[in-house]
Amino acid sequence: MAGDDVVDDILRPLSQEDLILLKEIYRKHLPESIPFFFVMENQLRWLTKMEQMEADEMSKLSARAFLRYYVPRNGKLENGTFVAITDNEDPCVYFHSLQEDCNQLIIYLSETKLICWRSCPVFCGISDNHFRVLEQVINQKMGKLTVLSDCSYFTLDKNIAAQFEFNVPDDVVLKEIDTSYAEFMNEHWPHRYLHSSKYIRFLIQFNGGLGLFDKSTGDLIGWVLKNEFAGVGHLHTMPSYRRRGFGELLAKAISSKIAKEDNTDVNAFMVETNIASRALFRKIGYNWVEDSNWIRAVVVSTNRND
Repeated sequence: MAGDDVVDDILRPLSQEDLILLKEIYRKHLPESIPFFFVMENQLRWLTKMEQMEADEMSKLSARAFLRYYVPRNGKLENGTFVAITDNEDPCVYFHSLQEDCNQLIIYLSETKLICWRSCPVFCGISDNHFRVLEQVINQKMGKLTVLSDCSYFTLDKNIAAQFEFNVPDDVVLKEIDTSYAEFMNEHWPHRYLHSSKYIRFLIQFNGGLGLFDKSTGDLIGWVLKNEFAGVGHLHTMPSYRRRGFGELLAKAISSKIAKEDNTDVNAFMVETNIASRALFRKIGYNWVEDSNWIRAVVVSTNRND
């Protein structure tokens, strides 16, 4: 899974074996490190699935499938410092460190040649204490940042989730969703972007999700997916079917499914301004862990390595 090794870069690619070790380091720091523990665990599951795929099948997957992990070339894995990057079709960057001193992290992000700044990458799930790190790096590069989503991260004990009870009304059908609905779901996603339908299709294919269908018409009226953090995401109910408890039904159903299949606590991100969603998840037992940010970096550089 290691990316290309730019031998003079301050970062080096991480092998799949070392990613497993890094994930276990993060396990020891739960719950504070929980978003990044889950994104690593989910990536390892994806890698296992991709090992069974032909090259032509893999070429059709979202760039999100190929998250490449890097760590400091001369650093210690135990420090938990990493940068993970997708390619420029859907440029995303994840980074985090378990060290309290952020000075080295600023140097890694500033000096690495692996981040393509001119692609205007989105930095995903950035913790509040690392927001200033990214802000300082972008200022050094004479760029600007735009906060796309200010989110909160919630978790639920697996034993509570596994025991959820929910009733499916007679006029609807709850079942696994398939990729034929990806375009429709993307059209109704408020955070959609150029290649987001490919991303939605990939999540359905690799992580799965649930759809709620009107029994009389067969129309898809609500859905929820397991996201790249191996948690609850993309929960949506069509406007004309709201205020009937379908959001709670979908949230409980997918939470129970994840808890049973993965034998793990369940997590969910919620946009700060989505008051209804936050209230729903608190109602069914989710607890706040920390705040996170999705940030687009816009840097205009004449340096061909940027």
